[in-house]
Amino acid sequence: MKTNKILERVRNGEKALGLNVRAGEEDLIEMAAIMGLDYVYIEGQHTSISPVTVEHLCRVADGFGITPAMRIPNQEESTILSYLDRGMRMITVPNLKTKEEAEALVRYTYYGPKGARSATGIRMIFNAEKTDRKFVYNFTNENTILVPQLESITAFENLDEILTVDGIDYFTGGPEDIAQSMGLPGEPNHPKALEAFAHAVEKVHAAGKHMLADVTEAIDINALVISAGEALLVKHGRKTKLPW
Repeated sequence: MKTNKILERVRNGEKALGLNVRAGEEDLIEMAAIMGLDYVYIEGQHTSISPVTVEHLCRVADGFGITPAMRIPNQEESTILSYLDRGMRMITVPNLKTKEEAEALVRYTYYGPKGARSATGIRMIFNAEKTDRKFVYNFTNENTILVPQLESITAFENLDEILTVDGIDYFTGGPEDIAQSMGLPGEPNHPKALEAFAHAVEKVHAAGKHMLADVTEAIDINALVISAGEALLVKHGRKTKLPW
């Protein structure tokens, strides 16, 4: 059974360091682990990565002692269970809007008494055969992180109630969708959108909770490729064709 290295860093007052990826490249996970990074974060909402591939990546991460994390496609109970059963120890869940949704996310993510996650996953069964079942449930709960995204004006309007829900200690944002929900599509840096998000972050902190960016920092593979490609084109006197 593997501990969550993100939580280990948090307990030590440090930031957890990771690698953001968008594809099923096992060698990137191996490379991140060899470098000494703490976690790998897989984008699963806006990619075609399959649950089968995710399970392979979780096994690779476990083998190399790096914590697997992922943004999953939606809030459905079956989706949450599927990725947790495959080995994810941190899930980012899109588009939280209400207290009722937050309560459901806790229920789907954690075993009892904290939640009501189904306990028949094969990897859980393998672990339970090695030790006391109650210990397995508690250990899994203690090493699982649930991170809902606050990415709409509706979420901000309901945030006071959302923050009363036990079992959610970390949140993250979504600049593009925040702006879109405010009638500002394509303007994530609009002052009104930035102000609304900043006010939400203040509320999260005032409630004794955290934004994911408070405790983690990651290298983004796409950003590195774009930066290196632009530098290569400039070096050889070519104009870049990037739209941004």
